[in-house]
Amino acid sequence: MLVAIPSKGRVGMVKSLNVLPSGVVYVPKSEQDEYCTAYPDAVIVGVPEDVRGITNTRNWILDNTDERYVVFIDDDVTSVGYWIIGVEKKRKHMVQNTEAMLLKEWLRLFHVTDDMGYHIWGAETTGDYISVHSHKPFVWHGYATASCMGLINDDIRFDSKYPVKEDYELSLRCIKNDGGIVGARYLFWKNDHWVTPGGCADYRTQEMEDEAINNLIATYPGLIRRVTRGGSQYSVKLDF
Repeated sequence: MLVAIPSKGRVGMVKSLNVLPSGVVYVPKSEQDEYCTAYPDAVIVGVPEDVRGITNTRNWILDNTDERYVVFIDDDVTSVGYWIIGVEKKRKHMVQNTEAMLLKEWLRLFHVTDDMGYHIWGAETTGDYISVHSHKPFVWHGYATASCMGLINDDIRFDSKYPVKEDYELSLRCIKNDGGIVGARYLFWKNDHWVTPGGCADYRTQEMEDEAINNLIATYPGLIRRVTRGGSQYSVKLDF
């Protein structure tokens, strides 16, 4: 199983290595030496400079590994675990995952995905304990974000027409073609998306997001819509 951590422009800021030190960090070739200096104990792979954008980077990673099970995580993960219902006052309590526990859990999710005849699984990545359901652990019709997404690396690739929202497109395509995805709602997963410079923020624009959302709505009519209240300017909602 490969744990792939794409990163760009975040030398010294890869928080995910604190959670998963065995993850492989993929960076632009021009930044590889800097990352190697900053993280001497990590495996750093240089991606050719002509591979531009996160979508093409993910596909390059899939094309350049022999691993059948590939997990993509963002480079800004801050905490991972479970929320369980406590006996006292029925309150939720967080149980922090170790790397060994997490890798074992991901392998189970791959086995479930294989058994279902699906291609991808994803963890709940809102970072909000209210969204994590220990008594309703799975959803089959939902979206998996590439903040934490497992792919069975056979014939599946991200659509290069989507420089952003590529994970939403893949989720909808898998639901349409395979019948569903494995959405793990019992895992707690938190990122620092909006406060860490670098990464996709270097090229992500509202115009790019709007075009991707419009393409998704046109390609999957009735399954996706914009969020008009709450969320960020990039938010969409899936309807089933």
